[in-house]
Amino acid sequence: MAQRLIVEGNDAIALSELLIKRSVKPPKGYSTKEKYKEEFVKRANSISKVNKVLMEELQSTDVTNIGIIVDANDVGVEARLDSLKGAIEKVLNLSFPRDAALTENGFGCQLMDNLYIGIWIMPDNINEGYLEHFLGKLIPKKTQTIWKFADEKIEELIQQKHVLFSAPKRQKALLHTYLAWQKKPGESMGTAVRASYFDVSLPAADNFVKWFENTFELEP
Repeated sequence: MAQRLIVEGNDAIALSELLIKRSVKPPKGYSTKEKYKEEFVKRANSISKVNKVLMEELQSTDVTNIGIIVDANDVGVEARLDSLKGAIEKVLNLSFPRDAALTENGFGCQLMDNLYIGIWIMPDNINEGYLEHFLGKLIPKKTQTIWKFADEKIEELIQQKHVLFSAPKRQKALLHTYLAWQKKPGESMGTAVRASYFDVSLPAADNFVKWFENTFELEP
């Protein structure tokens, strides 16, 4: 039995730290950091390459559980879901059940006796956006002032036309500005989650945790 988590880029680092802080057991067979990183997580490096990685895993008879995390960006959740479902149906030459739907809890389907497919579309399976929008909902109460001030200053600079990033990148700028004003400025998102610069106990993280637990078989 093999299990795989397919991600666009580095999302798995921050999300893995979140799962650890929530005391979620690791996937069965991947309890060491090395196996988790080298075997369980499959990084596509871009949205355009996700389907290629997915096809490779679907063709392996050993893989029983596949989780896929992609960003909605400005394309939207339905378009992302349709693309992934279409690729899976083409490789396996079958169709998803009509009642298999994307909800705020993500997408999950026992597609075959030996294959479960789970899909999570960042940030929340509803809205456009990406990982930084998901993390933006996990700002601790004690640092809400920093978050609000960072948001105000970025908007001020945008209005004054002093920024070089495009509108879709605004949330990335906001999140990294927030991290720049922490006790240890400029930490990576994974390290920031570990350092509690985000509050993973907030309800916004609950659905993702449930999705992960439902998608994979975990260690006892």
